[in-house]
Amino acid sequence: MPHPQTPATARPVLDDPGSAVALVTTVPVDGPGRPRAVAEAVARLGADPDAWPRGLASFTVYVDETGATVLTYAQWTSEEALAGARKGAGAAWPAGLGTVPGAGAPAATPFRHYRTVLGTAPTGPAALPESFPVAFFDTADEAAAREWLDGLLASEESSEGADRAYPGAVAAHLHISVDGTRVLSFSEWLSEEQAVAHIEAVWEPVLKEFGGTGSLYRHVATHLRP
Repeated sequence: MPHPQTPATARPVLDDPGSAVALVTTVPVDGPGRPRAVAEAVARLGADPDAWPRGLASFTVYVDETGATVLTYAQWTSEEALAGARKGAGAAWPAGLGTVPGAGAPAATPFRHYRTVLGTAPTGPAALPESFPVAFFDTADEAAAREWLDGLLASEESSEGADRAYPGAVAAHLHISVDGTRVLSFSEWLSEEQAVAHIEAVWEPVLKEFGGTGSLYRHVATHLRP
């Protein structure tokens, strides 16, 4: 059965209850002018559904606006399925990520979705998110990660209001790594201009205060299991 490849329109549902774990992989790009080519080559690696391991539900590729990094977000229906696939592919999926011309050594971390905060931007087929701020923070363990995220969101709600009416904000998806030592914030915005305004006003102070790392990504391709 042909796989429906719709990189211009498809997006993963980041808070999909059927996704037990997401493997998030960053791949450094070696050399200027290569990021889009590297991202498209990585997308092709995961485009064939016949080669997908059991339990893989979606595979999405993004490229950093600076051209320094390609990021992949792969959703799995169970942690056991992901563990089995990683035995064959190595730490990252798909196998061969590190062999793409211009790509450096991939670094992969499995995350569980923790909370989603919805924005007030319109949703639907005509309102696809186009910009994706991604931030990582180190934490001591899962309990500390949950406490930190809950406190951060409570503080934001107190200052900004429960509706968080940021222009262009679709959603912020908060994740905690399976081992509890990292937090991932993965946001969806209608435009890069609106995302940048929010980063400058809200996320840059948070990154500076808590020592996180952040990048702004653009969507390249999403492949969904038929």
